[in-house]
Amino acid sequence: MITIATLRDSARAGDAQAQLTLAQAAILRLRDAPSVDEAEALLEASCAQNFAPALLFKSVLTARGLGRAKSVSGAYALVKRAAALGHSEAQDMLRILGADALDMTPWRKTIELEPLADAPRMFSIKGFLPETVCEWLIAAAKTRLTRAVVNLPDSATTISKGRTNSSAGFAHLEGDLVMQLVSRRIARATGTDLSQHEPMNVLHYAPGEEYRPHYDVITPWGPDGHAFASEAQAHGLRMATVLVYLNAGYEGGETAFPRLNLHYKGERGDALIFWSVSERGAPERDSLHAGTPVLSGEKWLLSQWIRQRPVPLT
Repeated sequence: MITIATLRDSARAGDAQAQLTLAQAAILRLRDAPSVDEAEALLEASCAQNFAPALLFKSVLTARGLGRAKSVSGAYALVKRAAALGHSEAQDMLRILGADALDMTPWRKTIELEPLADAPRMFSIKGFLPETVCEWLIAAAKTRLTRAVVNLPDSATTISKGRTNSSAGFAHLEGDLVMQLVSRRIARATGTDLSQHEPMNVLHYAPGEEYRPHYDVITPWGPDGHAFASEAQAHGLRMATVLVYLNAGYEGGETAFPRLNLHYKGERGDALIFWSVSERGAPERDSLHAGTPVLSGEKWLLSQWIRQRPVPLT
């Protein structure tokens, strides 16, 4: 059995993987893990051995503004270094980010919010993400799709007849630099901090699959209000949802708001933002929404929930 103690022994012996694993454990505040300061030293030691996974992990930290280095250009340099070592995923990333220099054009593109509703506040954004990034997210999700679940109190989950689609989740620190740039763009569009973002999800709907009407926010008028009280106290409510439509060419599959008699279906790369909490901090009753059944083809969707307060890193 691998323990923190055995990892420490391997790290002292110069094992780059052990150094990286210990650094990750420390940053995630796992039990008996090293201090954060020690984590930085361990990560630097692993990177100094040109261990590509360590370089890519450091690029994620750098893009998120964690640790001493806090620049996107620095994160890109780490990906480029891993690519030069022959790491295939890093090489693929450069095809998205730029082979010789980081192309920030798609990430700095003006974000134009088109109002759709006042309560809840709801906006659409045309061309929020480029096609290449949409394809990247779909490819990353395909290898880890599982039946989507609904949340229960105390971090439990369950399969529900009301939700029949599949999903792929990405922890904050396992996502690559492309995903981190997506997260930064979502933060910019919503005026929120990355620390408030839950882990990113990519959703897949095959023909006939749907997510029946539901709330993303804990509702005081529903049966779940008391059960989720401690979670809401710790991290606040889910105040906003960002959906990015990653493909087109399917029939059905609109995002529906039945209390507003409003349906939205974006083209590839378009985004929908709706706030489940009002500017006064009250849950929005009309944020009830559904993913209507896909009639033909398949639907891919990025889903990002945003809390009122910071959430733990994963």
